[in-house]
Amino acid sequence: MPFIEAGIALSGVVLGLMIVFMIKAPMPVAAMLVGLFAIFHGHAHGTELPDAANPIAYAVGFVIATGLLHLAGILFGTLMASEAGKWAVRAGGAVIAFVGAAFLVGIA
Repeated sequence: MPFIEAGIALSGVVLGLMIVFMIKAPMPVAAMLVGLFAIFHGHAHGTELPDAANPIAYAVGFVIATGLLHLAGILFGTLMASEAGKWAVRAGGAVIAFVGAAFLVGIA
């Protein structure tokens, strides 16, 4: 599958900027974006499965790690209840967008 690294880096840029500018996309648009970027992330993780690894243990670890990352995102999102917290979340989005852009430039 072509452009895997670029798709992953672009996901950081796009989603990070959406956080920075507090863009609330309509649910169908958000679902399409997340689904599109999930294809790149999922492909990368699937091809990284080492030949010697136990696929079940890898999948269980992957699901647990994904769940913990989602929980961290939800907890970080609770900061939106305060004005200072909104700035912290937006700053986090800026970091995500910057790192994604750095990877995108490094790929080219």
